[in-house]
Amino acid sequence: MKILILAAAPLAFALTACDGPAEEAGEQQDDINAATSDVLEAQADVAEERADLATERAEAATDSVEEAQLEQKAENLEQKADNLEEKAEQVVQ
Repeated sequence: MKILILAAAPLAFALTACDGPAEEAGEQQDDINAATSDVLEAQADVAEERADLATERAEAATDSVEEAQLEQKAENLEQKADNLEEKAEQVVQ
């Protein structure tokens, strides 16, 4: 009986190892998705900071045309940041 168990043990380990490459590939894809999400979130943060900068410049503008252009730029950057954040969320789902 002990010999049968000892002989069956390597077979059991071999069968569980069959899932190894597929599982490893899945884990690698998860890592790639997480890294992609991190990059998108960082890009969103940069866009938000650029939007804040454009808003500050708009407030400091002495020309109404320049102020309007900077406010529009700030709005566009905020929208870009929102879009990037949405993409980051979709990547990890």
